[in-house]
Amino acid sequence: MRNKYKLLLLAALIITISWGTIHFLSQDKRTAKAFAEEFYAIQLPPKTTVIDQNFNYGVFYGGGPWGSGGRPTVVAYKKLSSELSEKELVDYYTSNPPLEGIEIYFKWEEKGVTTADNEKKWYEGKTPKQPSEENNTGSPIEVIIQLREEFESAFGEFARP
Repeated sequence: MRNKYKLLLLAALIITISWGTIHFLSQDKRTAKAFAEEFYAIQLPPKTTVIDQNFNYGVFYGGGPWGSGGRPTVVAYKKLSSELSEKELVDYYTSNPPLEGIEIYFKWEEKGVTTADNEKKWYEGKTPKQPSEENNTGSPIEVIIQLREEFESAFGEFARP
């Protein structure tokens, strides 16, 4: 009977340690997902639909580990289809309230780093200084709205290369 209790205690200990380890190891993903969920919750402008949205995190965004100082960065993006003009879209996302660090691309380049678990994807481009005021009714344009932010990893200094 005593051996049964020892085995039950050992099993409970193993389960508790396993759960704690998994919880700790997934902290960065939960932080990135919470950031992305806030970004996704931003109301879309009129005449605009989401084509694709996703998020990723790691030290690869913004020029690799050297570009971000080796700190983990979360990137969340939405690929949109809109009948609004470029100017209306830029104004929408840069005012009322302005989104600090928002990236708006009408012409972009898809970037990616292949890692062991999956491909990390983000976009690079230029936000036009003089966006077009041309109305796109009936002929929607595609736009990338992206936000990046560095965050403190659960691994602290160990997360840096």
